[in-house]
Amino acid sequence: MITFLTLLTISILNVQLSFEQMLGKSKKEIQTIMNSNSEFNINNFGVSTNDNTLRYYNAKKDVTLIFYFNNSQNCMHIKWIEDIDAAEKKVQELNQKYKKSGKNWTTNTNNKNVIIELDKEEYNYSLNYHY
Repeated sequence: MITFLTLLTISILNVQLSFEQMLGKSKKEIQTIMNSNSEFNINNFGVSTNDNTLRYYNAKKDVTLIFYFNNSQNCMHIKWIEDIDAAEKKVQELNQKYKKSGKNWTTNTNNKNVIIELDKEEYNYSLNYHY
């Protein structure tokens, strides 16, 4: 059953990665999903052995994606980092897809409230997905 669900998730995510759906998944499940997605490649450069993370970048290397795991190896936080020039387009996407709550967005996934926070810096922005 788990294999079927993993394959189903991979099929769905090949159409469009839906990060809120990846929260709570095991490190192994996320590796399987990301390895089947040709848009992102694993990034082992500069990864601390003390961090329990997986890092990926897209083919153009202008997007970095970091998955953070708890001690049980379940994903608890996802960070999307991209050039600041793409921020306004991403905000429009978030406004269409999620419910705006203050300066954050929220959605309900797997019976849990997922919060999406936007942080802007001088040269890039990040989206933080977490419970």
